[in-house]
Amino acid sequence: MTRSKKAYISGGFLLTAIILFAALYSCQKKKTTSESYFESMNTFMKVQCYGENSAKANQQAQECITKLEQYLSVTKPESDLFALNTISEENELLSGYPISCKIHQETAQILSFALDMAAKTDGAFNPCLYPITKAWGFTTKKYQVPDWNLIHELLRNTDYRKVRVTDDSVTLISGMMIDLGAVGKGFAGDKAIEIMKRNGIKSAILDLGGNVQTIGSKPDGNPWTVGIRDPFQQGIAASVKVMDKAVITSGGYERFFTTPDGRKYIHIIDSSTGFPVDNEVASVTAIGTSGLYCDALSTSLFVMGVQKAISFWRAVSDFDFVMITKGKKAFISKGLADSFKLAKSSDLAVIVVD
Repeated sequence: MTRSKKAYISGGFLLTAIILFAALYSCQKKKTTSESYFESMNTFMKVQCYGENSAKANQQAQECITKLEQYLSVTKPESDLFALNTISEENELLSGYPISCKIHQETAQILSFALDMAAKTDGAFNPCLYPITKAWGFTTKKYQVPDWNLIHELLRNTDYRKVRVTDDSVTLISGMMIDLGAVGKGFAGDKAIEIMKRNGIKSAILDLGGNVQTIGSKPDGNPWTVGIRDPFQQGIAASVKVMDKAVITSGGYERFFTTPDGRKYIHIIDSSTGFPVDNEVASVTAIGTSGLYCDALSTSLFVMGVQKAISFWRAVSDFDFVMITKGKKAFISKGLADSFKLAKSSDLAVIVVD
């Protein structure tokens, strides 16, 4: 009887110890996972990272993104671009007059990249389209179709070749304005990932308003599965499996307005005409190691259209892409052949480009 009681007590102690150990292990496991949701750069963001310093890395990444918004916003009075654009607009009547403005190093870095990208894409990507974008109402949501003569006049203020950048200043011609919204989230994602890696994070996923960037694989060792939005209806058209990659999409469905006669105008502007792009492309997803590069690419390829975009990819071959057309075709680069998968609800015809 005594022996049985002792055995029962011992068993109870063992059970309690197991429960406590499991609880402690669970708490420890939770500490290696950090997830945050916040709003920045006019969009909703989610960051998940895994590792011993996950909470610290996550917090620092969020602070970095918020700080960059303070530099790059075109609407916040304390930002570099707001100051630059205000000075330029105030001196617009001094045609051809160069003006300069001090900027932070991060602003100089992203602007220098944007100007290089503009040259590389022959203006398909252009960070100097802000006067045109404003005229169409995409920055104020007071949408309108500007007079053609006004657009023609404003196009003179969009020549990216007239902008000069140093480590702490930018010089441009009065009347010109800069908008880095097309690459801001990609740049912020790259900086956030740098911070996470410095904190020893080897597994993370960032969703910065649809811009997805990853570190390594999922905690279980499998690749991340990233969905590509269907440009024709709610839901996902396809998905790709990636590791250490950015997956960034631009589409005509993101921001647009429709006139009373039924004409649709999207927010992506063709710098050669000053009008919103109107071609066969419905969306473009760029996939590569740099969020900044892929952010710029998704816009550039959209503006180029299918054939020019494919020719550009063949010339550089340093990224992958998914280009969905209004004709329900999905052109994908050959590097995605094994990782691309159509959603069950999708009726797209897949064409592999080599």
